[in-house]
Amino acid sequence: MPVNVFVASRGNEFMRDIAAAFVEAASALGRAASLVTDRLPQPDGSINLVVAPHEFFVLSDASTADLQRAAAASVCICTEQPGTPWFRLSMEAARRGLLAFDINEHGTAALRSAGVNAHRLPFGAVASMSAGSWPSRDVDLLFMGSLDSRRGAALAGLAPVLWNRHSELRLFPFDKPVGPNTPGVVFGDAKHQLLRRSRLLLNVHRDRSTEMPPGAEPPAYFEWVRMVEAMANGCVVVSEPSEGHAPLEAGTHFISSPIEALADTVALLLADPQRVDRVSHAARQAVTVDLALCDALRPALALVESTVLPLVGAHVASGAYRRGSWRLQEGRAGGPRRLGVFRPYADILSRAKAIALADSDALRRLEAAQSLLHHNAPQHIERTETPAYAAQVAAGEIPEVSVLVTLYDYEHLVAETLDSIVASVGVRLEVVIVEDHATDHSRAVARGYLASHPGECMVLLAKDANEGLAAARNTGLAVCRAPMVMVMDADNLVYPTCLRRLADALQRDPGAAFAYSALEDFGAGRNVRSAFAWNPEWLCAANYIDAQAMIRRDVLHAVGGYRTGDALVFGWEDWELWLRLASSGERGVLVPEMLGRYRVQTGSMIGLTNLWIDESLAQLRALHPALPWPDQAGS
Repeated sequence: MPVNVFVASRGNEFMRDIAAAFVEAASALGRAASLVTDRLPQPDGSINLVVAPHEFFVLSDASTADLQRAAAASVCICTEQPGTPWFRLSMEAARRGLLAFDINEHGTAALRSAGVNAHRLPFGAVASMSAGSWPSRDVDLLFMGSLDSRRGAALAGLAPVLWNRHSELRLFPFDKPVGPNTPGVVFGDAKHQLLRRSRLLLNVHRDRSTEMPPGAEPPAYFEWVRMVEAMANGCVVVSEPSEGHAPLEAGTHFISSPIEALADTVALLLADPQRVDRVSHAARQAVTVDLALCDALRPALALVESTVLPLVGAHVASGAYRRGSWRLQEGRAGGPRRLGVFRPYADILSRAKAIALADSDALRRLEAAQSLLHHNAPQHIERTETPAYAAQVAAGEIPEVSVLVTLYDYEHLVAETLDSIVASVGVRLEVVIVEDHATDHSRAVARGYLASHPGECMVLLAKDANEGLAAARNTGLAVCRAPMVMVMDADNLVYPTCLRRLADALQRDPGAAFAYSALEDFGAGRNVRSAFAWNPEWLCAANYIDAQAMIRRDVLHAVGGYRTGDALVFGWEDWELWLRLASSGERGVLVPEMLGRYRVQTGSMIGLTNLWIDESLAQLRALHPALPWPDQAGS
């Protein structure tokens, strides 16, 4: 009988990839197979396979009666992990039909325990996965998936291993379906081509702590689709321990490693190409020949023809499928709206922030008055240059990159930051330090650093009156001579390859206003930040790009530098700059590697910023009204 493979038209694009693989496998078996997105399954004598029923039925605009009838005429192919909301929605649809499949043995067992007639349908490779050209493998490690705190901590631990290699972190926020135009995410042939360029694919399980009962340990689910696609393209999978991977064997077809040992495991593998080749060949043979999807689908289709098609008409006519609750519509966009953010003591927090900002402003006016008394000007800047800087200026030599470091009360950290900058390789740079009249010994430490590094091209601008972060950056920008300016805070770090790779990204993409890389959180927290590709819609929802970025100097001058004198954007000057660039039609480009380090500390300036945010958000919207801001009623 003909095979119709249904998948949601508005669902996650990777589900369409799975559906397309089933269509290809059915076609290879001589079936008339079609991918269907524009209608519901009907009891018309066809084999109706619904991939990802948790999306297909939830995202449909059809009535409940029509959806239940369609589910009764379907054979669901479930792909989600037991215990998740998505699995529960899949089970809701699967129990309406006469038969269901799951690609994982754990999912199959969970469906059966709920009374569903479920069978395992192992997912294997199809020919198109490994078709096309096979380029050289220039990517040492690839990660593709949504970012959560668990994955972020694991990836951050890999930064010391990866900074001098080439990695690709294809990360995205998973708050809505991922479509074909989601920045940074690849599907179909583009995904397979990327896998063929990659030596290792890292697999880290999602954080499921919020989905499980307190104290429950989620099963280590084997992500079959991700594994098979990588193995079919000769990319070796490195995964934390997983269950349900038989007949694939850890150590033979993939590498299993505890999450705390991932960095060491990756380093050892990259140093042992012979072992990588052995695992690559064994895994590719297993998923393309021994576990080919055609061979698994053949008996599955025969089972549907013998046990479902003869009975489905009577099953639908009986109406038995309508019994029980129907919860799939709970996930629809038109469902209940969330309550607003709970903000107790909002008025007190707002007034506290206003008082703190007023106090800071008063201190600045006092320092300006003192400068006026001592220097006959409200601002006096003491300038210190290294001999190398003076010689370069005298010779008219222009550096490739200016590194702009703003310094305030970081006497114990600034030397480490400067050490990381001068350790940069393959780039001609100058370092411009702006000391914003700190209350500690930051100025003396910076001056001493210049004295002990006479061969480095560095200049220190020390202010006698504090003016704030945005003004300090603008002061340094006026002195920067290079066409590209790397902006840094005095407590963060760069790896030696960072400046070169960001500069290369801007040279490859002349239309990009700035380049940024993923950053490894360290200190009081472990995660990854600045890891999503440029997307104004994401940027309006939250600032996900840190200040640590390389910006074209002429672009910064054209937009007027950082916004000053606006208390409503205090602490959000970086976000406001990115929004202003987006409003001007400019864009950034992500280098999908961890090339910098972000020091997580308690009691930072952002704590004062976030005391009260409503007025600041309203100000950003007012400054840039044409951007795609999220719906306030649903946020």
